[in-house]
Amino acid sequence: MKNPDVSTFQTAPFSTVNLWRLKKLSWVWLGTAVVCITLLAVGAPLNTNLYQMVLPLGLGMAILHSASLGLTAARPVAGVLVSLVPLLVMPLAAHSVGAAPLPFSVVAMLTQVLVICVAGLRSHWMVAAAAWLLSVGVGVVANYLTMPHFQSQGAQINVVIFASVSGGLMVASVVAQQWRHLRGELAAERTVSAEEQSRRRLAEERTRIARELHDVVAHGMSVVVVQATTAAYRHPGLSEELKAEFDDIADNSRRAMTEMRSMLGSLRNSGAGRELGPQPGIADLPGLLASARRAGVCVDDPDLSGVELDGVGEIIALTAYRIVQEALSNVIRHAPGATASITLVSTGNGLEISIINTPSAVGAVMAQLDRGAHVGQGLIGMRERAAIVGGSVICTPTRDGGFSVVATLPPTSATSSASVTKNRNGRGL
Repeated sequence: MKNPDVSTFQTAPFSTVNLWRLKKLSWVWLGTAVVCITLLAVGAPLNTNLYQMVLPLGLGMAILHSASLGLTAARPVAGVLVSLVPLLVMPLAAHSVGAAPLPFSVVAMLTQVLVICVAGLRSHWMVAAAAWLLSVGVGVVANYLTMPHFQSQGAQINVVIFASVSGGLMVASVVAQQWRHLRGELAAERTVSAEEQSRRRLAEERTRIARELHDVVAHGMSVVVVQATTAAYRHPGLSEELKAEFDDIADNSRRAMTEMRSMLGSLRNSGAGRELGPQPGIADLPGLLASARRAGVCVDDPDLSGVELDGVGEIIALTAYRIVQEALSNVIRHAPGATASITLVSTGNGLEISIINTPSAVGAVMAQLDRGAHVGQGLIGMRERAAIVGGSVICTPTRDGGFSVVATLPPTSATSSASVTKNRNGRGL
């Protein structure tokens, strides 16, 4: 029996993106540690020498104040509250010598400014605003507690400078955090929009395939219904057994058409007009190639002498036409001015189509300009078209920098062959 707790200890798969994020996070924490150690190394001697604090108190307050900066990076609220303790205690325990800054030392003011900025970058703006207000309030209170009768002008100016500098940097840090959040949300929205656009394009391609298949199969089934229904009138000498068999064929064909319309009707795009004209096939390739030449692609008419057109079904012919059309569209889009060659060969397994284009001088530039969520949907559509009829498509770059599309299609659709076999035998295989 599988241990349910094993999945908890499974690590995430290796990824260069995750590794880069870990490196960035490690550098951030290393920088924070260096700053805290530097502030401690400078602040402790100032507390003991310039402000005449006893060694345990001066060193302890320097450690607590510098450590609060690192704590703010991990826990903003707790770090801000811890930073206020040495900010209030140090002025009360200090006995300044000469013209030492009051009520805080320069290192203490710098440490508190960094605490406020880190709180603005790591938490809600209200936490940073509260940290700034409390810090300024502690400075004002320290002035009145340490100098109740006469406050020096220098001490008041220091509090004003501290309030101005820390307030401005607090606003800048909050703006930077909001900008980062906005960029993250915008990137997420772009990702969602790109995924939705990709799914929409794929759904449209599937709907188009379903609609075309419906039109082609419906035409063939209509011919079967008409022939089966009129067989008794076109051939007066048929026996009753043959008439009944033709009636069964007509009924099965009508039933199949009804089921097919019901199944594919929900896949159609209701806003798009239905194509009522005849669908293109292999015989219509010259017109397609002519339009590609007008778009700047150098392509010759394929040699169809080795293709048995009579043995290729309508669905296969339509699939072959669409694959060639999409391949040439990709050449026009990504390799303008390139030379393309098209080969159609009838093999023992069916029909093999090869579309190969040479590299283009501006193809790399066009590929960079055309990068987006829609790139690759044409290749997916070609593979789906081939898979529906039981074939396959292989798309690979060539050694010289071009691109190759090779499609292998059966002589007739697998679904249509199964339908014919079922109509002949009166049951499924």
